[in-house]
Amino acid sequence: MADGEQLLKHPAVTVAAGAAATAVAGVGQLYLASERLPVVGSWLRRGRTDLSRRGELVIDQSIEPVKAIIAAVAAQVVELVLDEIDLNDLIRERIDLIGLADEVIDGVDLQAIIRQSTATVTENVMSDVRSQGERADDMVSGFVDRLLGRAREEQDGMRQPTQT
Repeated sequence: MADGEQLLKHPAVTVAAGAAATAVAGVGQLYLASERLPVVGSWLRRGRTDLSRRGELVIDQSIEPVKAIIAAVAAQVVELVLDEIDLNDLIRERIDLIGLADEVIDGVDLQAIIRQSTATVTENVMSDVRSQGERADDMVSGFVDRLLGRAREEQDGMRQPTQT
């Protein structure tokens, strides 16, 4: 047990806390009984109401500056802590980077991305291959026609009928 916990369990502390709680409860009961007295009761009630209202107002007005101070202190504490730790080591120790990378990769549809990115390239390549094939066919056809002595119209399929 920590020293503070042992102190809280000490008989002198528990007896003192019990006595204080009993005294506060007794004084509260006595005060409420005093408010029922004919002459001073109304003054006591009015005083308690006014003090309660004033206390609530002070608490309401005081909480914002306290929040601002706590936020400023917390920011400074965070800065000091971040200055003292190596985030790279912390991440390596606490995060399963391979598991995280696997999860990210599983969420990405690589096949669709590759398909979309290569579709245009594939279409252009196929068009170029067809065009080059047609030109090569025309060149071979022209060479064979010249070799065989065919006229240009025969090659185009516009053969003139011969008279016999």
